[in-house]
Amino acid sequence: MFRIAMLVALALSILVACGGDDDNPGGTPQKVDCNTSNCAGCCFNNVCQTGTSTSACGKAGAACQACGTAQVCKVDQACGVDPEGVWRVQPVSAQVAANNNGSAWDADSSPPDVFVEMACPGATSAFRTPVVQSTSPTWTTGGCTARASQLMAEGWAFRLWDEDLASHDTITGALVTRFTEQHFSAGTVSFGASGGMTSLTVQLQKQP
Repeated sequence: MFRIAMLVALALSILVACGGDDDNPGGTPQKVDCNTSNCAGCCFNNVCQTGTSTSACGKAGAACQACGTAQVCKVDQACGVDPEGVWRVQPVSAQVAANNNGSAWDADSSPPDVFVEMACPGATSAFRTPVVQSTSPTWTTGGCTARASQLMAEGWAFRLWDEDLASHDTITGALVTRFTEQHFSAGTVSFGASGGMTSLTVQLQKQP
């Protein structure tokens, strides 16, 4: 009799264990959503990620973001330019006025001999592009390099000249610009009219 009672008790315990609970019928584990309350990183496919990689960047349970070209996942877990990354600032084209305040740029009425003189922060000397005789000069060399943090904080200084034998004519005065995250992402920055310059376009090139 005692043996039969033990068998009945064992069978009942097995039935209870297999029956699950009322809140989770069938015993299937409930899926926990990835959100701000349980994820310090970012959420991808409802799974919490560290939020520190360029392919999955983010924090506080937000949706993970894939960082763009030349961007990194910064220490604040947001995509952006690497402050320590080195970039080349290269003037690529300009438009210059046809005359110098009503006078010819050169005595023989030829187009101006244009070059860009520039200074990158941290450099000990100025840089300059090759001289191009044109009111629409283009360049592929002559730029300067600096860290992104310097270019954003201290800025890039430049001016345009018309080269002459005795003394150069100024096309613009000295100009300084601070680049932004958006400039680095775009890779190209255009400047409007100043002095005898109608426009200037520079490229921001990430260095290896």
